Amino acid sequence: MEVARLAGVSAATVSRVLNDRTDARISLETQERVRATAREVGYVVNRLATSLRTHRTGVFGAIVGSLSGHYQPHLTGCLQAAAQRRGMELLVAQAKADAGEVAGQLHLFQDDFFDGVVMVTDLPGHEALCDHLDRMGKAHVTLCGGLTGSKPAVLTDEWLGMRLLFDHLVELGHRRISFVYRESRSALRDRRTIFGEMVSESAGAIQGGVISFERDEAARQTFRQILTSPLTGPTALICGSDGLAIEVVAALRDMGLAIPDDVSVVGYDNVPDTAYWSPPLTTVAQPTDRLCEAALDLLVELVGLSPEARAVTRPMRLVPPELVIRASSDVPSLRQIPPA
Repeated sequence: MEVARLAGVSAATVSRVLNDRTDARISLETQERVRATAREVGYVVNRLATSLRTHRTGVFGAIVGSLSGHYQPHLTGCLQAAAQRRGMELLVAQAKADAGEVAGQLHLFQDDFFDGVVMVTDLPGHEALCDHLDRMGKAHVTLCGGLTGSKPAVLTDEWLGMRLLFDHLVELGHRRISFVYRESRSALRDRRTIFGEMVSESAGAIQGGVISFERDEAARQTFRQILTSPLTGPTALICGSDGLAIEVVAALRDMGLAIPDDVSVVGYDNVPDTAYWSPPLTTVAQPTDRLCEAALDLLVELVGLSPEARAVTRPMRLVPPELVIRASSDVPSLRQIPPA
């Protein structure tokens, strides 16, 4: 072997160094010499040959629901960065809109070349896809797919996140609080359910409404009517995501309302640019780096198990979020909002 000859070591030593199977018998100086020699001659490890011996390649797949919008691209980028820090290859595919087409995409990840799959948020036909991967004996982890989604899974502690937002607004003095969601965003359903339970727990101390903020004109008119009701209109809005919050803020401004002077608005996710919005958005910070590290930890753990052991190992790991208070939330306004 050319690398062994030039580095002055055995072929077995080269193999152990380049496949990260070194021990104390191989000095750091020897390891660096082997790697430097390999770089000089342009040698790279043949993953296919390695996989034939170990049945592992160190290559993982990820399917993301969307590479547009606010949070999902940020989450996917952090997942790729976490994989790179570990020396793992992560190949990312964007899910197609149809569940049957997504199932077709999984054929790529079912191949023995891939050790496991991360599904980023919930995908079309998500439950069926996880069942399909189980039948194929392929390790998988769902990242931020919701409390009611498939396991194994890693996600933010949504109960704590919603509690932080709810208590923040109550402590400011708000008693009429509404949760804003979009019907097509299934990832927001857990947050909507949690909000409803918190309102119920208040035993009437908090008037809590739920507003579907869709893009059609009829829905927008309903939104305006709710916000301008003099006796029941909310003084604060909890938006199910930061992306939704920026649309809500724009709609409120079109109505001539100021944030937070007339209505407080808070979001969820803490996407990178929320600190620079006008006004900067109060939100819950999903611990994205920790979520991605935890997802990869779990995936590697599952890859090390037999398919039979994976079938009975269905962990859900929760990572605690943090409240980030900025200028979009304040005490309730005493000014009456004029009707639309």
